[in-house]
Amino acid sequence: MSIKNSEFLKFKDEFTLRTKNNLQMVFDSYSNNVPKLLKPMKYSSLSGSKYIRSLLIYATGSALNIPPKLLDQPSVAIELIHTYTLIHDDLPCMDDDDIRRGMPSCHVAFDESSAVLAGDALQSLAFEILSEKKYKEIYCETYLNWVKLLAKSIGVEGVAGGQYLDLSINSNIVEVDFLSDIYKLKTGKLITPCILLPYILYNQSSNNKTDERFNELIKLGNLLGLSFQIKDDLLGYTSSSDILGKTKNKDELRNQPNFVNILGIDETLKILEKNKISINMILKNTGLKNTIFDNVTNYIFTREF
Repeated sequence: MSIKNSEFLKFKDEFTLRTKNNLQMVFDSYSNNVPKLLKPMKYSSLSGSKYIRSLLIYATGSALNIPPKLLDQPSVAIELIHTYTLIHDDLPCMDDDDIRRGMPSCHVAFDESSAVLAGDALQSLAFEILSEKKYKEIYCETYLNWVKLLAKSIGVEGVAGGQYLDLSINSNIVEVDFLSDIYKLKTGKLITPCILLPYILYNQSSNNKTDERFNELIKLGNLLGLSFQIKDDLLGYTSSSDILGKTKNKDELRNQPNFVNILGIDETLKILEKNKISINMILKNTGLKNTIFDNVTNYIFTREF
């Protein structure tokens, strides 16, 4: 094992555990009066996640020399939001998937109404945590900008809008460019805040004014999100349901287009490689090359589930 890989595994283990413990503490804060709705919320949030989005947050922070404690709030918030989107994505009226993270989906383990409400509550909880004025080192304006960015990322111009377009497809005859737009909305719009939330904190002394680096980081987030989803397409054909933790070839069963069933495995691999080259160029231009963020980026491309 290389030193570089060893450092990444240590980072991954440390901050995966940190995120999981922080999530557990959030749920434990209700211990004196536990709402029944908390059970499906905890079930979906603490079961089998890779916590890649929170890893990206801490990795960006590491590259920018931000203390991890100042990023615990956005890390927890992004994971709660991600889990909410997965719960709703699995519903019968959406993608209708019975397996998530190697376990029965929330609506299967509980029931459909519980899943809808658990997702709603997780979204609300995410913003409650993200907006709390917890550290004097973080400006009030930064908290406000965090909330605004994340809210916009999951709304009509983000995850929800992408899901709507995804559900509007009723055949596998779709242009790849249109599919790319959907992926950037559904996945890229939730990957991008993982980079921008730490950068907004880093840049707060400049009144969070956007600059060329900020714009490059947006491009990076979109490309990472697109590549993440394309990699999922590939894994759906090259891995097993047991390894994936969800139904293999679900898109085929739903007659849903993806990069592999449109272009084939070889062409899809070429697109991923092209994206990786573009991402490496942005990493170099933004000072993120040869940092732990670079390692997390590589993990997105090399993961097996």
